[in-house]
This record gives sequence, C-alpha cells and structure tokens, in this order.
Amino acid sequence: MAIAGLDGGRTVIWTAYQNGINPDGTPGKPGGPTQSTVVGYDASSGVLVRSVQVTGKVDGLTADPEMGVLIATVNEDDNSAFNLIYPVTGAVATYAYSPNPAVDGNGGTDSIAVSDGQIYVSHSNPEDATQATDYLVTPDTSTSTLTAYLTPAFFDNSLATNALTGATVQLGLTDPDTNYVIPKESPRFAADLATISQADGEIVFASHIADSPKLTVLALTDNKPGNVPPIDGLAVATSDHGTLYVVDGAAGTIQALDTSGWRAGTVFVGEPNDNGNPLIGTLNLSTGAITPLGNSFQSPKGMLFVPGQ
Repeated sequence: MAIAGLDGGRTVIWTAYQNGINPDGTPGKPGGPTQSTVVGYDASSGVLVRSVQVTGKVDGLTADPEMGVLIATVNEDDNSAFNLIYPVTGAVATYAYSPNPAVDGNGGTDSIAVSDGQIYVSHSNPEDATQATDYLVTPDTSTSTLTAYLTPAFFDNSLATNALTGATVQLGLTDPDTNYVIPKESPRFAADLATISQADGEIVFASHIADSPKLTVLALTDNKPGNVPPIDGLAVATSDHGTLYVVDGAAGTIQALDTSGWRAGTVFVGEPNDNGNPLIGTLNLSTGAITPLGNSFQSPKGMLFVPGQ
C-alpha cells in the first residue's frame, strides 16, 4: 500500500511481515512471535522509513490518505481485530469488533477497501454461505473502549448477475479474500467494490455498495486448463505511466514494475503458488480470462499501482 506525506512528503510503500504467526493469531511455533511487523519503505530508494509492531497476524493493510492513517486487520481465521496505525508517530489503536465476525470459531477479517470515506473489510474463513462477504466498518472513538461496529454489505449466498451470461445466480462463496474499489479508469465495473473469492476463482462486483448493492459475479480462467485461479492481488492502472508494486510472498521481496506501454484501465492480477501456477497477468473484465505476463515470481500476492508523476 502507499501513502504520501510521511517523512518530507515522499511516497512510502507499506507492507507487513507476518513473522510465522498462525491465522488465528497464535504463535506459529512454541514461544514464537505474536506480533507482525508493518514497515514503510521510501518508494524511490527502498530505504526503510518506519517499522511498527502490531499484535496478531496482519493480513489486510491499506492506507486512508484522508485520515492520514494506515488500517490493518489481523487474524483472518479467528480472534480478528481492526487497527488504526498512525505512521508519523508509530502509534497503534486496536479496536474490538462488534459483533464478532467468528461463528463457532470460524471467521475473521482480511482485506480493506475505502470508498467515499466508508471502510469495507472482507469476511474471511466463513462458517457457511449465510455469512457476510464484506462488512462496512464504523470505528467508534467516543468511549474509552475502542469498538469497530460491523454492518453486512452483502452475503456469500446473495443473488448476483453472471457477468458472462446475464443470468441471475445464487452465490456460494467459500473464501472471500481480497477486496478493492475499482477506479474510474476501468473499462468495466468502475466505482464498484470488487471482492475476490480466492478458492472459488471468482470476483464479485458490488455497485451501489452503500445502499442497495447490485452484484455481478465473474468466473476466472488462466493459461492452465481446468485450473481455478486463486488470485490474491488486484490493481487497475489509473494512468498510462506508472509503477506496479508486487509483493512476492515466497521470495520475501517487493518488485517495482514499470507499466509504460500499458494503458490506463489495464487490470493486473496476481496468482500465488497455491495451484502451482504463480503469475502476474492482465485480466479481461469481459471474459474473465487472465493473460500471463513474462515474469518469474515465486508466489505473488498483494499489489499496488502508483501513477507516474
């Protein structure tokens, strides 16, 4: 993620090291770490700007430039919490969810998207298909007990329009993961909240998300016949020139790719090594087809497009 204004106005690229923590927040090994490390790097030099410790396994991380904060969710399977990180001071405010997104020990929060000042988090590891896919989050700072109130936006079994056929279908989502607000430059679904159901190989696009969401579901395909693409990263180019930052989870690196030659509106996706087919590619929003780019990522995950100056 990127946020400008820290350390002399430079653009800072933020990411999180999960330090082997389990998805419910417990140590990955006896006596192991229980805090993730959120770090910011200067985009032009790669120099470390700031490091912040956050309790739990950080899996969702974004920036809200209007608030001047980073937002991090922890523990995507259970024991989840919502955090506001103040990057200038390194302070962290941790909010408890109400209601608890877990049912019978299953359920947490993951990716975060900010749309028109509203914060949405994806509901990961759901107990069943009656659970919310995304929640609107309302942090309450009016009392000494920090609470983040959750309001369902839509559900894993909601009705949707098939993006390819136009037919009405009932969703059966099992793995909501990455969410992302589609920018206006996109050739389709502009301003929609997109939510990837990773294990299902689908993206659900929600228009009018703040009042009465209208849902469209797009099934994905890639270069491997029969594969269900488990994409775990989504970014749209908002200008004809810019940089696509890609986290390679297996390599432990962030790669910066020059996108010159790719027009504004190009949709980039990342496919980790879950199905043995790691790639970065472009996504056709009319067909759901992913076209791999020439690259050698081990397991690409989060990605971010930053337009050129």
